[in-house]
Amino acid sequence: MINRNALRTAFTAGLGNAFASLSGVGDSQYVALAVLAVSTGTYGGALALGRQRLLGTALGSVLLLIGYEGLRGVPMPLAIAITLGTLRLLGGLLKLQVGYKVGGMIIVMGWLVHEGGLATWIPIRFFWTSFGVLITLLGLRLFWPARGLDSSLAQVANLLGQLQRCFDDLAAQVDPTMASQVVDPVGISRYRALRNQLIAIRRQRPALMQELGSLPERHPATLLMANFDGTTSRLISLVGGMVREPPIIQDRHLVVQLHRAEAELLQAMAGHLGQWEEQIRGRRGLPEPPKTGLQTPLSWQELGQELNDSTANTASLERLERIASRLMLCRQAEQAIRAAEANWATILGRA
Repeated sequence: MINRNALRTAFTAGLGNAFASLSGVGDSQYVALAVLAVSTGTYGGALALGRQRLLGTALGSVLLLIGYEGLRGVPMPLAIAITLGTLRLLGGLLKLQVGYKVGGMIIVMGWLVHEGGLATWIPIRFFWTSFGVLITLLGLRLFWPARGLDSSLAQVANLLGQLQRCFDDLAAQVDPTMASQVVDPVGISRYRALRNQLIAIRRQRPALMQELGSLPERHPATLLMANFDGTTSRLISLVGGMVREPPIIQDRHLVVQLHRAEAELLQAMAGHLGQWEEQIRGRRGLPEPPKTGLQTPLSWQELGQELNDSTANTASLERLERIASRLMLCRQAEQAIRAAEANWATILGRA
């Protein structure tokens, strides 16, 4: 299937290759190679790879010239190996992740193929590589813009939607009368899927940081993403805790109100997370927090009275411990949502 990223990459590479061919300058194939190597799907990711590729090209070119002239008396295989080893050492010191591979290709190709015209080949290659990186960045800005912030927030919205459905299903597992549709049991597989989604969001962080310029750690977008990261992590922990402590359904008549308070709070939090998702999907710029905070149900507010009821204490110790653990998880999730919204408002107040 053709997606936007693949179509944009193909169009940008074709456009760059056409321009290079019409220019009449040799070695125009390096434009398309640069576009294909740098296109990652987001502007920040392409910017990071573009820097790496240009730095690797420059470093490889300098070492090629130094090695070719300085190691003339050394057998060629040994001279190339020494130059490549120096490149790898300097690349490690400069924290190059992929740039040293480009530099290595320049050293090998320059030494074996272009040794008679290095003074011409190196500038042309660097020019076409720079041109390829430039049009890739322009393509990511102009054709279906792909920014790291947009991608990260879209993933956060998807994760919030999954959490909302998990909370609704958890509520229905506690109190089946609250299910509005067929319940998908919340088990370890759904918990792991949520964790994997959160990990995928965290992997987008470097690309986002590249887009935010100087001092990206203080940018409101970075602070907001960190806020979402911490909150969703705590909410996913709630799901994991609920999976490990499933409700005991026997003797439901003894602690009906406790179960109902838990289920109604889960439903209230699910609805509120739905508001978060709507705010993110309908944003202009950075998303605003919901206008109203989390509204806890009356049964949850009166939970203290139910816990003091002597009827509840007639339940088995195992069941009471299970209920207490689940209620504590619910309380922590409620506090996480309230703290996140307070931080959310504070971050946007600084923007």
